[in-house]
Amino acid sequence: MTARTRRGLGQAAAFALAAVALLLPAVASACPMCLSGQGGGTQKAFAIGSVFLSVTPLAVIGAAVWYLRRRARAIQHEDELARRGAALPASRPASPH
Repeated sequence: MTARTRRGLGQAAAFALAAVALLLPAVASACPMCLSGQGGGTQKAFAIGSVFLSVTPLAVIGAAVWYLRRRARAIQHEDELARRGAALPASRPASPH
């Protein structure tokens, strides 16, 4: 097989894929989720779900950053007290409840 023949086969394959891609939207409209998503209630549910799925990871990362920052400040404060020679505050005993 020559290079020219291989190039011709590649172009034919690309043309065939483009033709199939143009015909696929008609087949995709048979998808039950695509058709059911046209109602107002379903669209609202998808929007709420999308917001929830977008905000949840951001909230988890934000909480982790907040905790780590708070912990770092507490450690820094303890180090400053130790350097000054001040006694660290006594920790309260755990509540029996």
